[in-house]
Amino acid sequence: MKIKKGIFISFEGPEASGKSSQIILLKKYFKKNNIPFYTTREPGGTRIAEKLRKIILSNKSNINNIEEILLLMAARSNHINNVIIPNLDKGKIVISDRYADSTFVYQGFVNKFGIPKIKRLHSDILNNFNPNFTFIFNLKVNEIIKRLKKRKNKNKYDKNNINFHKKVIEGYKIISKSKRYINIDASLSKETIHKKIIKSLNL
Repeated sequence: MKIKKGIFISFEGPEASGKSSQIILLKKYFKKNNIPFYTTREPGGTRIAEKLRKIILSNKSNINNIEEILLLMAARSNHINNVIIPNLDKGKIVISDRYADSTFVYQGFVNKFGIPKIKRLHSDILNNFNPNFTFIFNLKVNEIIKRLKKRKNKNKYDKNNINFHKKVIEGYKIISKSKRYINIDASLSKETIHKKIIKSLNL
């Protein structure tokens, strides 16, 4: 299949909701069907943004919420300009494991900076550059905690308590109102979720 213009897709949701597993399945589907694509992640995706990722997600980083937001905006700007837009211009489907919605939820809602204030920054600094489709993986908090216990390399968000994860779930419910959001029941089987994603993209 030939893609006339690039499509930008992001995968969002609470920790351990299965986003990464679905990205792997989607990559296999694209390869099998000769669909040009590029996968990336946030924070990260470029050499500079990956360095900022280490600071942002480190359990040892002594940064406040505003400093974290500014680092995320810097990393995202570098990511958009050097990875996302160039690949979209080549006609590829760009798949990002997290994007600006994570900032709206984690720093804006959970850490109380304010979703409207974060969105204004996103508009002013990043020209309100958003994905064409955003899949939000919904999972109950007890299942999140259960899955996190099995995770070996934990970042600072993996280790937060149950109330934190409840707030993350609530935050995603608040932001996922526009047409670009596609809600996914993350408790379903991997294959069922994969089929829903393919159907939703209508490729």
